[in-house]
Amino acid sequence: MTDTEKKAAHKQRLEQKTDVTSRLSETTRFVAFGIVAWVFAVQASDAEFSKTYIQTYEIWINTAGALAVISIAGDYFQYLCAYLSVKHALTRKEQGYKFNRNHPAYFLQTAFFIIKQFAVGLGSIAIATTFALHVFLN
Repeated sequence: MTDTEKKAAHKQRLEQKTDVTSRLSETTRFVAFGIVAWVFAVQASDAEFSKTYIQTYEIWINTAGALAVISIAGDYFQYLCAYLSVKHALTRKEQGYKFNRNHPAYFLQTAFFIIKQFAVGLGSIAIATTFALHVFLN
C-alpha cells in the first residue's frame, strides 16, 4: 500500500468514525428522550397495568428515568466540551491548530460521550427488563 493509499484509507476511516459517532449521539438522544417520555407516561397513567407496573418496579423505572436524564445532560456537556476543545485548538497556531489531548475539555468530551452511552444503555435495559417481566409474569 502506497503512502497516498494509506492517507486515503486513513481519511476514509476518520470519516466513518465521525459518521458513526454522530449516529450514536443521535440514537442516544432519541432513546434517552424516549425513556423520559415512557417514565412520564407510565407514572401519569391511571391504567391498572401502569399502577401494578409502578408498584412492582418503581425503583427501576425511576432509575431508568434518572439515567436517561443523565444521558441527555451528558450529551449536552459533550458538545459543550467539544466546542471548548475546538476553541482551544484554534489558539494553537504553532501546533498546526491540532487538539491538545491534555486539555480538560478534550478529555471531558470523550468522558461525557462514554457516560451518555453507558447511562442510556443501563436505562434501556432496566425498562426493557421490567416491562418484559411485568408482561410475562402478570
